[in-house]
Amino acid sequence: MPISYIVLAVTGVVLVLTELALRRRRSLDIDLRETAVSATVGALWFSAKAIGGVLGLVLVYSWVFDRIAPWHLDAGNPLVWVAYWVVGDFAYYWVHRAEHEVPLLWASHVVHHSAEDFGFTTAIRMPPTEILYKPLTGLWAPLLGFPPQIYAPMAAWGLISGQLQHTRLVGSLGVLDRWLTTPSNHRVHHGSNPRYLDKNFGGQSMIWDRIFGTYEPESEEVRYGATESLSGRGVWGTVLGGYPRLLASRRSASPQVLV
Repeated sequence: MPISYIVLAVTGVVLVLTELALRRRRSLDIDLRETAVSATVGALWFSAKAIGGVLGLVLVYSWVFDRIAPWHLDAGNPLVWVAYWVVGDFAYYWVHRAEHEVPLLWASHVVHHSAEDFGFTTAIRMPPTEILYKPLTGLWAPLLGFPPQIYAPMAAWGLISGQLQHTRLVGSLGVLDRWLTTPSNHRVHHGSNPRYLDKNFGGQSMIWDRIFGTYEPESEEVRYGATESLSGRGVWGTVLGGYPRLLASRRSASPQVLV
């Protein structure tokens, strides 16, 4: 396993333990069962992501960059990194929005939203089934000529900043809430309150949410969890996500053959 994945794993564990200690100190409720399920699902996801990272980023993306990209951007130019962040944030917005609007993708993504306890472990409660489609959504980078050496550090930054968004320890951050994906904005995204549904899709910023009309500030207490129940609240029921429900609905919708 690349050293970057080991560093990310250690960082994630330290952040989770630190937040749990702070929540206990502040007498914030902690659902230990939900925390354990999230941590286990996260471990499965991280394993799948590590494998996908090696096969996708190192092999496939490098091949696309070398053989197909019409030009090669210079990794030594700071503007290339800025452009990568902007384009990546735009792409993330639409992929994330699709995960909420396309039933097949939502069946996977609902794993993340099924957590009823919101904290750093929620950030790693991700579906291992992402490995089936997420690598494809990142092909824009090599196709646009962004060099492979940019991918790992930017992905690490995305994972760590994403984890920091999943907390109740940080309140409003004022003007930053208008433009960045702060904990307040991401709490809204995880809310099952009617006014919060399908809002604040941005990964790093609220720029695209504000442009495309999906921005919603935190104005009432957030109720966490998905609006639909999974087949089970344990690890495997969570990992399966919404696929059992989706398959059942497809079968019931199929025309019956009359004999």
